[in-house]
Amino acid sequence: MSDPVQDESNGDSLWSFEAIAPPGLETALAEELRHLTGEAISDRPFGASGDLPPALVYQILADSLIAGRIYLPVARGHVTTADSLYALVAGIDWSAHMSAGDTLSISATGGNAELRHTGFIATRIKDAIVDQFRDREGQRPDVDTEHPGLRIHCHIQAQGEAILSIEISNGSLHRRGYRTDGGEAPLRENLAAGLLWRARWPQVAAAGGSLFDPMCGSGTFLIEAALAVLGQPASMRRQRLGSPAWKGQAGHVWKDVLDAEPRCWLDAPASRQTLTIYGQDRDPLQLAAAHANIERAGLGETVEIHHADSFASPCPADTQRREQGLLISNVPFGQRVEDTHEADEWAALCTQWVRCLPGWYWGILRSAEGESVWPLRFDKRLAVIHGGVEVEFLRGQFSDKSLRRPAGPHALAQRLIAQGREGEQSADDFANRLKKNWKQRQSLLKQGDTALRIYDADLPDFKLAVDWYLTEDGEAWLDIQEYQAPKQIDPQKARARLAAATAAAVEALSVEPEHVVVRQRARQSGRQQYGRMGAEGIERVIRERDTRLLINLTDYLDVGLYIDHRLVRDRVAELARGRRLLNLFCYTASASVRAAVAGAKSTCSVDLSNTYLDWAERNFAINGIKTDGTHRLVRADVLRWLDDAVKTAAHYDVIFLDPPSFSNSKAMEDTLDIQRDHPALIESCMRLLSPDGVLVFSNNRKGFTLDPVMENRFQVHDLSRKTLPKDFSRTPTRRYVCEIRRP
Repeated sequence: MSDPVQDESNGDSLWSFEAIAPPGLETALAEELRHLTGEAISDRPFGASGDLPPALVYQILADSLIAGRIYLPVARGHVTTADSLYALVAGIDWSAHMSAGDTLSISATGGNAELRHTGFIATRIKDAIVDQFRDREGQRPDVDTEHPGLRIHCHIQAQGEAILSIEISNGSLHRRGYRTDGGEAPLRENLAAGLLWRARWPQVAAAGGSLFDPMCGSGTFLIEAALAVLGQPASMRRQRLGSPAWKGQAGHVWKDVLDAEPRCWLDAPASRQTLTIYGQDRDPLQLAAAHANIERAGLGETVEIHHADSFASPCPADTQRREQGLLISNVPFGQRVEDTHEADEWAALCTQWVRCLPGWYWGILRSAEGESVWPLRFDKRLAVIHGGVEVEFLRGQFSDKSLRRPAGPHALAQRLIAQGREGEQSADDFANRLKKNWKQRQSLLKQGDTALRIYDADLPDFKLAVDWYLTEDGEAWLDIQEYQAPKQIDPQKARARLAAATAAAVEALSVEPEHVVVRQRARQSGRQQYGRMGAEGIERVIRERDTRLLINLTDYLDVGLYIDHRLVRDRVAELARGRRLLNLFCYTASASVRAAVAGAKSTCSVDLSNTYLDWAERNFAINGIKTDGTHRLVRADVLRWLDDAVKTAAHYDVIFLDPPSFSNSKAMEDTLDIQRDHPALIESCMRLLSPDGVLVFSNNRKGFTLDPVMENRFQVHDLSRKTLPKDFSRTPTRRYVCEIRRP
């Protein structure tokens, strides 16, 4: 870019400036600027601002790693229309800022009810400036969006205040010039710098500590960490000045700043010989990008990177020898992508980090949509924007106490009951509703039902489901399930409300406190649907009609029995008496066991999960039924199994098809979306059905609609209402059940 115009200013005046931060890092930017300048800098919702001599503003421009853009406001005013915006701009003497022969570019942010499009705002500003020069001098400046002589920015607040500024940064300052390939999910450089500041890298580096990124990708954290403690090279600093044609530039002051040593986050730059910055990644393509970026940044002898999978090599030997350090990384934890690991694998990895990096600080950037709890306790959570999406940054320190050991559902219930009894949160409305519902359920108890839903988010302030179980030993148990709260809800308030509700449930339903469990209902994917969630091992046997069934109240996502389907199981058992039953997506095979006890000629139960098939075998066993040739359990992807079964011309008299609404289990060849895929599933089942057979089709997808083609091809009898237990009458649209026969 061209050099700035030289002026006669001695640089003694004060410039009002505004520095823009990555969202979520406004305080970090203000703190960095205070360190760089030694002056008072104010935090602002957009970043930081202050009044400083030009030399210090240029110092910020040259050396801030967190700032995105630097503006110098030249006018403010209230605008509500395009004409009032034009008038505000026209009231500025633009010849004091540029010449008619110069070029300019204009950017805009914000807006109000009348000025909603930033492109239109920029065009109206351009018109006012061009008209002024044409009227006064007979010529006008041209627009150059690539290399303008003057950059102008306008921000319009919703209330109508417009701020016009000269931008003295050369576009966004996150562009350092070293990146050749960002990899799959590159971090903006100034975002990475802000997170390093928040993760205590200045303090760690000042104490001689190291930095380690175990999943370094294209190396952004590594490079920014080095620049933060060494200072940026002259080539990076020189390219940061924008608006070279601005007549207010103090060119000699800018030259003095560039000629001086760069300022960094330490009082004195770190020594390249003693600085240890280490990264690794399992993807060779990412590492190639990182290597190229590191070389272009001039850090080839400072930053060390290696090819390694952190789950196999969590702690390189070089890092284990360092007593102080920072582990920081942008990780795929909790994201639904093919190559991510499950929560138990992340817990094992974090355990290794705690063991081999004691005392180190850590910072982790992860998806805010993650379904699992991060395995380490953290002292700070920060919401930031990465790639246009809100993500969260967690930070903490490795110690013996940093590993989370979450209470299981039973232990959690005991803590919540104690907290609820001692707390001040009221749950009277919830308790009254429980008592009312319990009274209404008495008729179901007289019918012999031993598993009931007592409450299902009846009140908006208590988003819970409460299930009651009576075991064959006469114990009454409560399973309280908390529907996951929105992220905007204060976690402490949500916890206090849950505690109050748990304590109230014990009293209202006269249940022993030791017979309560509390779990959180959250969307699960892949193996999370089937994996063990705890190890408290509270198993009980309940009776459904004349069948014994095993439930586990603590260790899995569900207890092993869908109690809203008990009338469906009644129907399946009735239909299967003396006939051949096929149970697809059988779960713990409770319907198959019910049918076998009722006298089914044979049963075949198919599911993909070893966990639930083992459970199914135990259900058969406690009823004295062997799983042999007559009653078979088959582990298979149901979609593939159906294709193979059709080829063998197998036939069944009754088929129970109860698929999940959606599944993306890694063991499946394809994903399953029941709204999309049910016609093909039903077609396959009908090919296996004997001429006078019946298919019982059920699913719990909200808003499900049966494809009209199915109703035209087959006899369909909707049983959704008939098989809906009274204790689930509040949510009749959550389930669909029908019988399908040949015409």
